[in-house]
Amino acid sequence: MLEAQALTYSVAGQRRVDTVSLSVRPGEVTVVLGPNGAGKSTLLALLSGLLRPDSGQVRIEGRDPARLSARELGTLRAVVEQSPGWQSGLSAAELVMMGGYLAATAADWHTAMQLAHCEEFAARRLETLSGGERQRVHLARALLQLLSSTAPNRYLLLDEPTAALDFGFADAMMADIRLFAAQYGIGVLAVIHDINLALRHADTVLLMANGAGAAFGTTAEVMEKGRLEAIYGVQLAELVSRETPLRAFVPLGHGSAPH
Repeated sequence: MLEAQALTYSVAGQRRVDTVSLSVRPGEVTVVLGPNGAGKSTLLALLSGLLRPDSGQVRIEGRDPARLSARELGTLRAVVEQSPGWQSGLSAAELVMMGGYLAATAADWHTAMQLAHCEEFAARRLETLSGGERQRVHLARALLQLLSSTAPNRYLLLDEPTAALDFGFADAMMADIRLFAAQYGIGVLAVIHDINLALRHADTVLLMANGAGAAFGTTAEVMEKGRLEAIYGVQLAELVSRETPLRAFVPLGHGSAPH
């Protein structure tokens, strides 16, 4: 399991993450939601080991990420940042293969490319791809990294993986990520903005506001209309399908200020 206990982190005296706890289980998708500036990306960096908390603990399979070598950590988790870097001149296939430093097979490579829907532009150079296409290539790289690991439990950490995608692609990507998690027993933590994507694809949700965790639990427990209105400061209409158990929220206008 990937766990955080009472994490705090500050920059220049400003608290970015304030006593946040959560857990990510293998085979499940956990989504982190919250307004801009809520501390979501900072929390992901703490969980990935890129940042060290001022207080509290992060444990990945019971181990402190800060005490693991880069190779050891790479067998346990893969990270796709919101705006990952890329080198001009590389093809999409070459970037994906960088995730296979743990002895990936050709079958692993094809699986990663298929799951991220980027086989069709494998031979294209990165500079010719759109932002959304490059994001899918980086996702394939991370998938390959985990597929080539022999660790019993592995984790995929995603910061705004759908930001550069239209709704159709975003929904399809989250569906594929959930399928990947279930099929390979990989725990996924995804920071996203779209509350309806969380409703459709998350097993558990952490709702953040002002650096703190406002609620953590199953999607049904956390995604309550009144709570979301209070956090986002907007009035919502809740839609329920008669044919399926799906719900959706539609913004109606600004409500009370977030708190």
